[in-house]
Amino acid sequence: MTMPKQIKVRLGNRSYDIFIGDNTLRDFGTLLKKTLEVHNFALLSSPFLFREYGRSINTQLKKRGVRCQPILIRDGESKKNEKNLFIILKKMAQMGLQRDSGLIALGGGVIGDLGGLAASIYMRGIHFVQFPTTLLAQVDASVGGKTAIDFYGVKNLVGTFYQPDFVFIDPMVLRTLDDRQMRTGLAEIIKYGVIRDEKLFERIEKNIESFTDKKFEFLSSLISRSCQIKADIVSADEKETGNRAWLNYGHTLGHALESFYNYRVLTHGEAIAHGMHFAAILSSRLGFCHRSVVQRQFQLLKKSGLMRPLPRFSPAALYRKMLLDKKARKGKIQFVLTRKIGLVTIQKNIPRSTIFSVLNHFQVETDHPH
Repeated sequence: MTMPKQIKVRLGNRSYDIFIGDNTLRDFGTLLKKTLEVHNFALLSSPFLFREYGRSINTQLKKRGVRCQPILIRDGESKKNEKNLFIILKKMAQMGLQRDSGLIALGGGVIGDLGGLAASIYMRGIHFVQFPTTLLAQVDASVGGKTAIDFYGVKNLVGTFYQPDFVFIDPMVLRTLDDRQMRTGLAEIIKYGVIRDEKLFERIEKNIESFTDKKFEFLSSLISRSCQIKADIVSADEKETGNRAWLNYGHTLGHALESFYNYRVLTHGEAIAHGMHFAAILSSRLGFCHRSVVQRQFQLLKKSGLMRPLPRFSPAALYRKMLLDKKARKGKIQFVLTRKIGLVTIQKNIPRSTIFSVLNHFQVETDHPH
């Protein structure tokens, strides 16, 4: 067995490893048995992913004397709701899962968020393992312990911080993803470059063809670097009281756009790309960065196929949705703004008039794409 690369999220007695390797799926049963003494799992996945990968996991675990029972739900943001959460919890109870049991989330961010929330509240917390199967989940949603459902029309309004026991990442499973799904994950990788690592940003600028051609050595390096950046930030600030908010760069407007369009027009990555462009324009307007930073970021997002044209939106409606953002305080929206590629700042007291002015400018820009 070839040992995968390991990245540690350091959180004291809740520390855990992220395993990244091309054979992680093939060796999953051996790796899990080595690292976690649990003999009864629920395997949460979608019907398609269970056929593709879940049966292999099921077989591997059963061969090692580990009980593994599937819970299958349809994937997609519209399924990340209280109805499916309680369906999962009911099935976990019917399976007889106990405090020493576990749940494996095999899927994208929706499966991971639902699975993590269910694991966190079932019997006040059972073992939880992430096996993300989308690029977006591999570089973002599976690491850091955020779990949630969408509620009352607001993305991730109800949730918990609940760290997994382990995260297993196999870049080879990305071969089933279409180009648009791959690009939505690339948006988060570009975000890591903007907030923390200009060299990562430059690598994507210079090697975008390697990404679009799905060259797995290049993809693996992007995934590893992204997970390392997120692990470092989460290790320093687990509950987002300080610099973990950097990870929300582009998300304040991005989440509002997703919600405004009822999760039907934009993928998460496309929404975040527009949110990053908005944040850069706002940064420039406030004097935090030069206009050249806005242009450089925009050109990479555009080259990556992420700047999907937006239908008309209501600035007032988006503003109201941003006020419901979990980072908002005392009627003020918190923004992560960029100073340059690789460095961001958190700002909380931006005048409402300035935000509306930039939203209106942003509306014009999306009506007349570059």
